[in-house]
Amino acid sequence: MSRPGFSPSEIVLIKHVPLDDPSAVKARPALIVSNSSFNASNLDVIVVAISSVVRPGDPRQIVLTERDCEFGETGLKMASAIKCAAVFAYPRSEIRRRLGVVSCETLGKVRTRLIEFLTGN
Repeated sequence: MSRPGFSPSEIVLIKHVPLDDPSAVKARPALIVSNSSFNASNLDVIVVAISSVVRPGDPRQIVLTERDCEFGETGLKMASAIKCAAVFAYPRSEIRRRLGVVSCETLGKVRTRLIEFLTGN
């Protein structure tokens, strides 16, 4: 059975295995940042981690709070930080489920931040 395609801006639930404690596997949200064409033609998607640990003023994150009009669409349970410096490939087949979506505006901010980190601009 083939898995349905994944779209940029989707928040998905993934299995996170901490490097310092592989036995502490947890389900964690992540934001898909790769484009639909890439997602359809590869076994992996490119994601950035999402954490409930919000560090005010940290330029490496985009914060979503309950006050944001899009928050209800994200599927997140509490204020969270999209960790733009925590980008990685993740197997599509290992995605547990879809949680929700962020707005095109938020996805654009995340992608801009990624480019800044990758290019130093």
